[in-house]
Amino acid sequence: MKGVLYPVRSHVHSLVSMIHALGGCQLRLPQVISCLPSVTLRVVGIVTLAMGAHALPARAQEMNLVASPPTDSTIAIIGAKLIDGRGGPPANDACIVIRGNRIADVGKRTEITIPDGATVIDAAGKTVLPGFFDTHFHSRHSVEQPIKYELHHGITSFRDPGHPFKYYETLLSSNALIPRVFLCGGHLDAPPAVWPDQAEVITSNAEAKQAVASHVANGASAIKVYFRLPLEQIRATCNAAQQRNIPVTAHLELVDADDAIKAGVIGVEHITSFGTAIASDDLSERFKSIVSEDSAARREWRFRLWAQVQIENNPKVDDLIDLIVKREVFVSPTLAIFERRQGEKDATETEVTAFKNMMAFFKRCYQAGAKVVVGSHTAAPYASRGKAFLREAELMVQAGMEPIDVLTAATKNGAEFFGVGDRLGTIETGKLADLVIVDGDPTGAIKAIDRIADVMINGQWVPGLPNSVSQQ
Repeated sequence: MKGVLYPVRSHVHSLVSMIHALGGCQLRLPQVISCLPSVTLRVVGIVTLAMGAHALPARAQEMNLVASPPTDSTIAIIGAKLIDGRGGPPANDACIVIRGNRIADVGKRTEITIPDGATVIDAAGKTVLPGFFDTHFHSRHSVEQPIKYELHHGITSFRDPGHPFKYYETLLSSNALIPRVFLCGGHLDAPPAVWPDQAEVITSNAEAKQAVASHVANGASAIKVYFRLPLEQIRATCNAAQQRNIPVTAHLELVDADDAIKAGVIGVEHITSFGTAIASDDLSERFKSIVSEDSAARREWRFRLWAQVQIENNPKVDDLIDLIVKREVFVSPTLAIFERRQGEKDATETEVTAFKNMMAFFKRCYQAGAKVVVGSHTAAPYASRGKAFLREAELMVQAGMEPIDVLTAATKNGAEFFGVGDRLGTIETGKLADLVIVDGDPTGAIKAIDRIADVMINGQWVPGLPNSVSQQ
């Protein structure tokens, strides 16, 4: 029963909430768990795993619990343009009242009564948005990277789709103020595993089912399947995850995206995961044969395949996009990691053509109404350190998305993908106060999201930001 100490995570949230209500410091679930009797923890863990398919549905939950300010703490942000994340037009001269860690009131300044004793922040000339969600971020044994790459750039929640839990022990045991951390645990792959140190290697349906149970018990809020996992085990994974109310997201190369979606996958990582489903049969089979023999060959052959894909007047494209929209699949394209430009960074003509086709397919998905989310993949060739999320947003606009829709993808859609849309992702009364204040208006130029003035997470300001208006 390896790793049965973390299954109790979902059972101690009420305890942590009480500690927070008493004004406790920022806590990590492992710290709370360490205070409880080990015998109790092991019993709960064993029972959780033993229940198998009959286990209680999991609740989407971050791995860390961010401390709340005192419940009587009141902040009013006035004068800013408000983008609430719901996709509507911005509201000028807004007022947002935060009491404790929640949004108490929001609307036009002339319509809101600011409570006596509130700390008033004048944000005239700036825009307030919900905290951003990075749906595809990887880190390893680092505290600094999630803070500098994510939190300081307005990303208050991120998910690592596929790195093992052990990579986050350092971060989760630190006392630093960090984003909300959502994990999948090690991705599920088949032998020979592409990343043996990161993968949960699956050889049967039973092993897939057990891996899901173990990951969920350890705190996973989603499951990631990797590209060597056969369709049969993807289906078994999805069935086990659905019984626990946990989504499955996929990086695909050898299984067609339409087959994976029909098997139950509701998230697709990387635009290239759609390639074999829309390429000609001959090209798709050749790609699969080569990559099946050599996983590393995907890096070259993805571009070769996409350079030959026909985006328009292709029934395969039409059918796949219809399926994506009908099944409400979340598309996390990570366009920035595939970006290739003519005459730059030794890009070949094949790579440049392939990337244009990727952008064109993404545009088709957006125009059809697919649920788009924003994932940085931590780093990208045309992004400086910590700017991959920004570059992804810029490419989405270049592909044809309206900036306001990119902002919705980065907030509301991300929260829905994480399963926390009931408490995060939009600026509405009663929701948790994760906010970003930027200089300028990102609906006019998306690059404005890079001009961070302030970040608030769970009602508390992130310290140390050089252009802060909250700490002047």
